[in-house]
Amino acid sequence: MTPSKVATPDLTAEERLRLYTPEQVIEMGLLPYTVRTLKIAAHQRRIPHTTTNRKIRFRLDHIFAIQQAGEVDPATRGRRRAA
Repeated sequence: MTPSKVATPDLTAEERLRLYTPEQVIEMGLLPYTVRTLKIAAHQRRIPHTTTNRKIRFRLDHIFAIQQAGEVDPATRGRRRAA
């Protein structure tokens, strides 16, 4: 899922551009993972993130995308997707 497809709440330009370290994301309780898990997933390109100076950073829209990727819809639970 790409961050541009995620419906994010109204954010200011500064909030949209602010970058958070994996440590800050976990410290603030924004995602229920460990710092190590976030870093590994980012290195494996399984979650959206930004790399600045070879350091992993997250914007709020990345965090929203990661949260939404884990959502389960009870209405479609157990159903197969159309091929």
